[in-house]
Amino acid sequence: MPKFKIGDKVKVSKPKDWPGAVEFKLNGAVGTVGQWVDWPEAMDPYSEYIQVAVEKAPKEGKLYEGANLIFHEKDLKKATK
Repeated sequence: MPKFKIGDKVKVSKPKDWPGAVEFKLNGAVGTVGQWVDWPEAMDPYSEYIQVAVEKAPKEGKLYEGANLIFHEKDLKKATK
């Protein structure tokens, strides 16, 4: 069963394997899960990757507000309202 479904509000976390010397600008960003492609069954082998429409991002991450980005599901958690 998928961890997230289209329309879920999610919050981005810093990937655990992100290099320490490089800032992760989207840590704490919030967005909505969307449909990645028109044929979701074609993406089944990559189902752990989730498309997110970024709505709110901190600091330098604001550049990505309004963008549709792909994240690994382990770097996302459901946002609290």
